[in-house]
Amino acid sequence: MAVLYDLVKEAQTDYAVEAAVIDTFEPKIKKSLTMTKTQNREDLEQELKLHVIHYVRTYSLDDVPGLFDLEREANKG
Repeated sequence: MAVLYDLVKEAQTDYAVEAAVIDTFEPKIKKSLTMTKTQNREDLEQELKLHVIHYVRTYSLDDVPGLFDLEREANKG
């Protein structure tokens, strides 16, 4: 299985890879849906998948902070 970072990077240019990203989150989505009412699950599942696709398409991999950036932020506060 590919690393999530690589899947997201590839999915930003190849919409066919989005299904692999959704498959990665599928267990968490299903688990989270067990906490909702049965009649709402199908709609919520679709909404969650749409949100995942939206974030994959809009997420900027160039703005991911590195270790030293995180350390600098931690030392500020």
